[in-house]
Amino acid sequence: MARKKRQARVKDKWTLKKWYTLIAPEYFGMAEVGETPADDPSKVIGRRVEITLAELTNDYSNQNPYKKLVFEVYRVAGDNAYTSFNRFELMRDYLNSLVKRRTSKIEDVIDITTADNYVLRVKPAAFTIKRCRSSQRKAMRAVIRETVLQLGTQENFIQFLQECVLGKIPAEIYKRAKKIYPLRRVEIRKIELLKAPKTETPEKVEAVTA
Repeated sequence: MARKKRQARVKDKWTLKKWYTLIAPEYFGMAEVGETPADDPSKVIGRRVEITLAELTNDYSNQNPYKKLVFEVYRVAGDNAYTSFNRFELMRDYLNSLVKRRTSKIEDVIDITTADNYVLRVKPAAFTIKRCRSSQRKAMRAVIRETVLQLGTQENFIQFLQECVLGKIPAEIYKRAKKIYPLRRVEIRKIELLKAPKTETPEKVEAVTA
């Protein structure tokens, strides 16, 4: 009897729950990126959802399946739960595939403040064709840092994020750093949102297309 009562209580709790559709930020097309249940809309705030760029854009070409975005719910209206950017990262399997024997990997961790006062932690990585000297690694790391800081502080948050995700900023780093030593690939392996301005809302831009 006690077991049946427990099962009934569990069933009642699920009956009271409502499903909310998770909506991507406007600058990612406001696509539906999942559903989440809750018996109170306030409990949905702060929940996170992970999705690959391929799933988000329905484009499975190039590195899109290895690029992951994490969104966080900040507002609920009706049946919809609206999200904002939390972080972007490359999947570990893909990063591991870029590491080759007798080559060098140059990484850095760079905190930037965008033109519209978003604070981001950016983690770029460059992969050389062959192993290079420590002086060359140091010089390339300086170029990488200079490029990320220059573009990151000049651009607004949405523009900088899109250019990182879609490969424009890695391409710019590649163009500048390859003058020091031949490179095989440059990636932005992770971007974390450290702080967003409270008084600002993301401006309207065209949806991301890969």
